[in-house]
Amino acid sequence: MAVCKILIIDDDLDDVEILADAFKSSGVESVHYEHTAMQAFMYLEKFKNPEHLPKLIVTDSLLPGITGAEFLADLKAMELYKHIHVIVLSGSKTKREVERYRELGAIDYIIKPNTYGEYQKVALDIKTRIEL
Repeated sequence: MAVCKILIIDDDLDDVEILADAFKSSGVESVHYEHTAMQAFMYLEKFKNPEHLPKLIVTDSLLPGITGAEFLADLKAMELYKHIHVIVLSGSKTKREVERYRELGAIDYIIKPNTYGEYQKVALDIKTRIEL
């Protein structure tokens, strides 16, 4: 299985396509997406070599099935995956929600941009900070 730098988890296909395209335009070619947290875990289980796991997971907070917070808690509880950086990209943000995600291990919590140009700025900023 090919190395994937970024895994996006979001059930809104438009958001996924825009964010994936923004990452690709910033120079990150290996972007994969899943629509639910359960699909994301099934995808991660396919990697036999830990070096091939994504360096970053970008997840929405509102997902079908289990929430982004539940996904993050489960992910960080697993030895094989706890090193993966996680950024939450959501439509809303409260101070308590940001604190909760940081306590669970997210490195950032970002409001979903309104324009493609803003998505590009977010993607470039993330790429620079995480060295993808």
